[in-house]
Amino acid sequence: MAEKKKQQAQAGKSEGAETCDLLVRHGHVLTMDAKRTVYPDGAVAITGTRIVAVGPTAKITARFKARRVIDAGGAPVHPGFVDGHIHAGLHLSRGSMTDNPNPPPGSGGGGPGSFTRWTNALTDEDEYASALMASVELVKNGFTGYVEAATAFSPDMIAEAAEAVGIRVSVTDCMLWDVLGGEPSANDFPRAPCDAKRARKLLGEQVKRRRNADGLVRAHVALYGIGSGSMELMQEAKRLADENKTVFHQHQNFMADDAAYDRKRFGRAPLVHLADEGVLGPNTVFTHMNVLDDAEVDAVADSGMALVWHPGNFVYYAVAQQARNRFPELHRRGNAIAFGTDVAKVWAFGDLGFIGYLVSREWGDFVPSEGLLEMFTLGGARAIGMEDEVGSLEAGKRADLVIRSNDLPDAQPNVNVVKQLMLVSRTKSVDTVICNGDVVLRHGSLTNLDEKAVYALARESARSIGERTNVKPHSPWPSVVE
Repeated sequence: MAEKKKQQAQAGKSEGAETCDLLVRHGHVLTMDAKRTVYPDGAVAITGTRIVAVGPTAKITARFKARRVIDAGGAPVHPGFVDGHIHAGLHLSRGSMTDNPNPPPGSGGGGPGSFTRWTNALTDEDEYASALMASVELVKNGFTGYVEAATAFSPDMIAEAAEAVGIRVSVTDCMLWDVLGGEPSANDFPRAPCDAKRARKLLGEQVKRRRNADGLVRAHVALYGIGSGSMELMQEAKRLADENKTVFHQHQNFMADDAAYDRKRFGRAPLVHLADEGVLGPNTVFTHMNVLDDAEVDAVADSGMALVWHPGNFVYYAVAQQARNRFPELHRRGNAIAFGTDVAKVWAFGDLGFIGYLVSREWGDFVPSEGLLEMFTLGGARAIGMEDEVGSLEAGKRADLVIRSNDLPDAQPNVNVVKQLMLVSRTKSVDTVICNGDVVLRHGSLTNLDEKAVYALARESARSIGERTNVKPHSPWPSVVE
């Protein structure tokens, strides 16, 4: 009799259960919610594009009957990473440019001139191939979105590539600037001349075109920055971002010379001036920000703005010899910080957390592994202008999440899951990626595209651009062909 009652109770429970499209169960769920709640044996229920419930596996599985179930096997489950700054059209230049920052004659492509030649040679098809390869690499490293860094001649190609892979992207207008003198290359691109009339005509064009709130493609307002925008243009960009409820991006204070140029034209510390002129605010997102004095750190912290950190470039260009890294301090003061891969010179997506950790230690400072995870997730959500939609695993948010694997040596002994994830296994353990409710990577393989075809397209595009620009890989070692 007792057994019969038990079966009847279980049957009634099943009949009354809610349905969901996908249930991820038995994961070590790092929610990244306001309390940073962790469920060591947790589950995430998904219906359509949204998360409908997160909690202990026993509770969630009792509540939901799922059309599809993925068992995480105790491995970490976390929000998808978002990269805050990628020059998507230049991704395939990696390898063709020398890794020597001061290349001797005859050593192959290198320096700003090579990047200029490469950029000017890009066709729409090249931008698509580059963005497609970047999107594939992103998703295989646990990223569900990125921000295009305002240098794509054809934002439509960038958008199409991201959609083909199944991840998010925020696109913007290409290289808007109206001041010569700060950024050396500001007048080197015939398709994007440094011209006030052009800048004002195109400013915000992408935001006005892209209105599908449920789609993978978003848009933001951006200027190129680094001293190439007038105060009037920056104020107009900020106003447009405010009106369209999106974010305003630009490069800023990359090198000591950049900061000195703006200091001279404004007559005081650049970020202090921009704050007083209304350019800074919670929806402002500046990339690099390597050279900041104490007054600027205060202005940035008080503004509530977000920043995109590239510790790789900080050491690659020896900025550490010019200025102290202020990002750990700004993180402690509450500024949202994302990582931005920029152009993938000698690093891959996901490497910057580890580099940032070491850069901070070099200065006797410290960013904890928990802080690095915040930057990849919550900071990335701020950078793409979707902090209310992604960045944490909570009911009502978009279903963007990553399931890891514990079946590799780099994931052992895993007594501190976040530390192991951020500083040891890093992106090696990515197994499954879900974006907008769709499984776009399963057991390390794409579900929407043929990877080999993408790689072949990428290699051919890079070869062709190298031939057209004479920017080619060079090795000092002899290559013997029989």
